Amino acid sequence: MGRPPCCDKVGVKRGPWTPEEDLMLVSYIQEHGAGNWRAVPTNTGLMRCSKSCRLRWTNYLRPGIKRGNFTEQEEKLIVHLQALLGNRWASMA
Repeated sequence: MGRPPCCDKVGVKRGPWTPEEDLMLVSYIQEHGAGNWRAVPTNTGLMRCSKSCRLRWTNYLRPGIKRGNFTEQEEKLIVHLQALLGNRWASMA
């Protein structure tokens, strides 16, 4: 998939996120809400690009993200939707 072009800028940190960075991002989102991702690096002091912040929140830190194995009912639903929609995973989600 590759690195987002915004992360090619000099001074933008790449690689794994630290617990401190996660805390900064979560605190900012709790106070200001998710949405204006371009403002996040500037207003938090994170040396990450806005896309990296958005993806970190969406894929790892957002409340309600389910971790672990699928239930038998969830597996059946996924198989049914895949048969119905093909590999349109975003539509299934």
